[in-house]
Amino acid sequence: MIVRNAGAMDATYAACVATTRSGATMHPILREMLTEPVGWLTIIGALIILGLPLFTALFIRRRMRADAKDAHDPP
Repeated sequence: MIVRNAGAMDATYAACVATTRSGATMHPILREMLTEPVGWLTIIGALIILGLPLFTALFIRRRMRADAKDAHDPP
């Protein structure tokens, strides 16, 4: 545990970690997500997981619109 550092910074909880520039504290989960490669992979993975259904829905709507337009236009 990082009780020694937390006491020096007057933190409200023991898992508080100081940043290098300002001495302010950052939540341990945010620190892990932003400073570790695994955190960046998690962020990128979440964006991909959320982006694929959105892209698929937009692609299908565009394709359906194009097919409907082709069906109405005689050759």
